[in-house]
Amino acid sequence: MVRRLLYKAILLLGLLAAVLIQPLPALAEIVREEPVAAGVLFREILQQTDGGPVRICLLEVDLAHPYVRLGLLFGADNRSFSGTLTVREMAERAGAVAALNADYFHLKEGKHPLGLAVADGQLLTSPLKRNDYYAFALMKDGRPLIDVFSFAGEVVAPNGLSFYPLAGINKPSYQALVNGQPANSDADALHLYTPAWGEISRGSEGNACVAELVVADGKVQEIRWDKPGAPIPPNGYVLRGQGTAAAFLLDNFQVGDPVAVYYRVDPSYIEMQLAAGGYALLVADGQPVERLTQSSGGREARSAVAFSRDNRTLYLVAVEQSADSTGLTLKEFAVFLAERLGAWRALNLDGGGSTSLAVRPLGEFKPVLVNRPARGAERRVPDAIGVFSTAPRGELTGLVVRGPREIIAGLPYRYQAAGYDAYFNPYPVDPQAVTWTVAEGAGSFDGGELRAQAGGPLVISARAGNATGTLRVKVLSSEDMARLEVTPARIRLAPGEQVRLIVRLHGKDGRTWTLPAGCVQWTAQDGIGSVADGVFCAGKETAAGWLKARFGALETTVPVEVAAAGEKFHWVGPEGGEIREGNFTFRFPAGIFDRPVALQVAPLATASGLPTGYRFCDGLILRSSGELPAGAACLARWLPQQESCPCDRAVFFLRQKEGFWRAQPSLEDGAALLGRLSGSGELAVAVREEAPREPGDLATHWARTAVTPLIQREVIRGFPDGSFRPDAPLTRAQFAVMLAGAFGWPDPGGGPLPFRDALPTWALPGIRAAAARDVVTGYPDGRFRPDKPLTRAELVVLIDRVLALPEGTAQPFRDAAQIPRWALPAVGRVAAAGLVSGSGGFFRPLATATRAEAAALVARALRYHLERLA
Repeated sequence: MVRRLLYKAILLLGLLAAVLIQPLPALAEIVREEPVAAGVLFREILQQTDGGPVRICLLEVDLAHPYVRLGLLFGADNRSFSGTLTVREMAERAGAVAALNADYFHLKEGKHPLGLAVADGQLLTSPLKRNDYYAFALMKDGRPLIDVFSFAGEVVAPNGLSFYPLAGINKPSYQALVNGQPANSDADALHLYTPAWGEISRGSEGNACVAELVVADGKVQEIRWDKPGAPIPPNGYVLRGQGTAAAFLLDNFQVGDPVAVYYRVDPSYIEMQLAAGGYALLVADGQPVERLTQSSGGREARSAVAFSRDNRTLYLVAVEQSADSTGLTLKEFAVFLAERLGAWRALNLDGGGSTSLAVRPLGEFKPVLVNRPARGAERRVPDAIGVFSTAPRGELTGLVVRGPREIIAGLPYRYQAAGYDAYFNPYPVDPQAVTWTVAEGAGSFDGGELRAQAGGPLVISARAGNATGTLRVKVLSSEDMARLEVTPARIRLAPGEQVRLIVRLHGKDGRTWTLPAGCVQWTAQDGIGSVADGVFCAGKETAAGWLKARFGALETTVPVEVAAAGEKFHWVGPEGGEIREGNFTFRFPAGIFDRPVALQVAPLATASGLPTGYRFCDGLILRSSGELPAGAACLARWLPQQESCPCDRAVFFLRQKEGFWRAQPSLEDGAALLGRLSGSGELAVAVREEAPREPGDLATHWARTAVTPLIQREVIRGFPDGSFRPDAPLTRAQFAVMLAGAFGWPDPGGGPLPFRDALPTWALPGIRAAAARDVVTGYPDGRFRPDKPLTRAELVVLIDRVLALPEGTAQPFRDAAQIPRWALPAVGRVAAAGLVSGSGGFFRPLATATRAEAAALVARALRYHLERLA
């Protein structure tokens, strides 16, 4: 027992000494360093470049350590590539302490890796038939290799005389190199597909002259010609030939014939612990590779595997691209690996959104992703390089203290302690057995909850048995703060009503913190009400005064008005005016009223009968003391106070005397919702409970930012197949529906429309609404022609009718002579309003308008329609 403890102590000291003597990379700062397991060290590096800061996460693995093992993680089940997982999920499933994404993969054929893949001496995929795609392998004797691996094989006919070369194993279609020239890898090629490929073979994939042999127990079970993929036998494989390779299979094999297959990888895959493909060689013999076989590209997230000159240290490296990290070019990456990491040989792995390094934090049982994904979410990948610890279970050696490293004096913060053994593997610790103390600074613990009394540095300590851990914490005080902010900033309630108060602390450095309700001191003037647990309860009588909030040396005041329903009015005169109530602001432009009008504002707690799919968020009742003039409208602005009511899916609904809710023209304006209210009544803000799925054909389209908000509010819709077809021609019926949805025109109903051609049912409400406003009319022959595409000139004329634009002048278009005379005035007014600008000075009046162009114009017109009330 004593010898074992002594051995562990010596091992721990040796590991810590190895950490301390590692040289720092030049021009880089190690911001975090932590052992992951015996022989495995994690480092987080901040690298300064001409393009900005770069965050690099790397793992150093001692390949000679007796308790370190590497393995290939692949697929969703570690048996085939039929499914994918994120690197973090792969590592957790396999029990790995760390893992890095590996090979590039085929996006169309089930995310199969392109290059070499070997797991425990099993060949999963063969190398590419190219001389510029490198791969990484770790041999069973512990030697790391990065090189271009070769593959050769052949299939022998039953007569023993005829044979055909085998091009690869479990390969998707790719661009091979034949005699130095690019060629499709399937052309006249014979490939073999094992259960590692997945459940189903590739089949013909729409190509001609494709034959497949289904082989089980060494004999042909089925011969397929130009058919879809076949199930791959668990005790066999499928041979797939195309062109002359297909002819070889058909001419030489029959059902029941034996099949002989021979293949090899140089060096032998049987001697490999693992192998994973990559692409460009970045470092050779300790020097950055000058002429990369892969296009360098811009600054991106990057992944690489590298090893030291003595073959003992393996590096798994992930370069982050995020808001705080610019990423690296391939050449910059090669320089970092060679000159600042000291790598002897390095291989570029798949990067961009695939870059993922999962590492088990010290004391924890599950790995976490240590780099922020470049595309915002973890990507599923086909394979990863996994690192495992085979150390036996040891005794509790140390504690890791986890919790915020920066806190604010006077606020409570909870900390936790995780245990680890002499091999840095996690050791379970009972939270009740942990004793907490403040080793340096002013503060105290209540269980695991810390409260600092003053600003400055603080060191906290945790102890469980003989194991200890510390954490240095920075404490901010009132001197670091700029101001307090209370939401709502102005309180207006009926007697006895309540509102929850949100108090935010603004730092001098621009950061913001929300304070717990129990940490704020409140003082209320007599009569207005009181605060309990962060909720203000108005008094029983009408009153006005101030509510004061205090935290530390900071304080702020909030004006409060308490008035019964119906006792509060706002007056708006001919000069216009503004009303602010809760989260709402109403702006009335000058000239709407010819005399002062009293507007009553009351809260709206619920809104029954909203259209299906909408959820009520907020509301008000806006009543006038008399009838509003015809056409009176105001600009409404609403600021959300909760994440469950996002502006990008919110719509204003107005219910008047007719008793049903009518959508008002609405759009998102930064953090607010803008709307044009036509009249007064019950006003509700409602959000779509489920956001419509964005059409896939909009993802990279120029009109996406304009079209998406309209789709989210059901102003416009796509097609039943989920597409939007942005570049398709816009029809008259589609535009009428688009206008009615955007500008909130209700269906006037009534009898049949005065058009003698048939109108689509889905477009009738929009056509009726647009026709009732004389925006759309029929042709002289009495037909409406709903499917007729609109020209750009016609499109602008209709927008001019909708907005009733004032006269204006704009820079003439270079093709003004082609604009029809009947459209010239409208084009001038719409251009002067800044709603159209043409392309390269050309308006293209006779060109067919696309759905994207129309949606973008409607979005601009809707914003103009709203903002001219401001």
